[in-house]
Amino acid sequence: MSKVAALATVGVALLGTAIVLELGNLGPQTELWFGVGAGVVFLLALAVVPAAEPRRFTVRARLLAAAGIAALIAVAALWQGTVKPAPEVLLLLIPVALLFATAGLALREAAVEQRRARLREAGSRLDGAEAERRRWARELHDETLQELAAVQVLLAPGTPAGLADAREIVGRQIQSLRRLIAQMRPLALDALGLAAALEDLARHARDRDGVEVTVSAHGLPRLPAPAETAVYRIVQEALTNAVRHAGARHIQVEAGPHGPDLRVLVRDDGPGPPPGGFTAGHGLLGIRERADLLGADLFVGAGASGGTVVRLDFPNQRPDPEPRGAGPGPAAPR
Repeated sequence: MSKVAALATVGVALLGTAIVLELGNLGPQTELWFGVGAGVVFLLALAVVPAAEPRRFTVRARLLAAAGIAALIAVAALWQGTVKPAPEVLLLLIPVALLFATAGLALREAAVEQRRARLREAGSRLDGAEAERRRWARELHDETLQELAAVQVLLAPGTPAGLADAREIVGRQIQSLRRLIAQMRPLALDALGLAAALEDLARHARDRDGVEVTVSAHGLPRLPAPAETAVYRIVQEALTNAVRHAGARHIQVEAGPHGPDLRVLVRDDGPGPPPGGFTAGHGLLGIRERADLLGADLFVGAGASGGTVVRLDFPNQRPDPEPRGAGPGPAAPR
């Protein structure tokens, strides 16, 4: 058993005894000493909570609250057993109140730390997924796509119908692989930035789904790589929802400065949110996780003139000071 657990166990035993004495009115002096002893033990446990303890804020808040209860019982026992006027004894409630206030602040800090831990976990999970997408995109681009392009070139001299069919099939596969690579990890995002990647995303949506997608990203600065990836994935999911779930035919994507912050807006001309609202099946969980990582205010709901609006407001961030790494390699023949 750790020191904290051992001290907390002793403190609980002393506090329990003090409570029994208080309820049974069995002796103010004894109750006073048990209450003081419990408070001291809880404070000692507080002092030895390891800084590396994952739940240190919660543990400290509970120890402070327990010390406050012990101090409150000690003050009550002192009040019962002293001959001093009540106001002088009641002054001892001031440190008790401070203990409870500190415990409240510690609980608030514990809640904030838990949220930070969840965000770190979500960030690590999303970063791992992006790293895997990047690896597959590079392999498909540098190996599979290049080899298919080479096969297409080799088949060019042939004239029989079979060779023509083969060339057509290979051409379709090249286009399909290009779309797959763009979905897994857009090469434009690393090489040219978020604005160019959003334009590329809109072009693929137009080619694949036949929808009209317009992008306005004037004045959009370069952002840190994780922020650009998060915004890109949010817009990608919003476009997918607009086409797959809303049946939209016209979609607007806007991204740029909005006061001191940045705003990303995706509007469609679909029927708007369903009566029961959107569900996790619409990719909202991933959108919300990425918005949290950006520290963004997220709105997903009905637009003023109909359709669905996804609006993201987040603080402007400086780009990474270091290079983003090697480029995507030679472009595949078209």
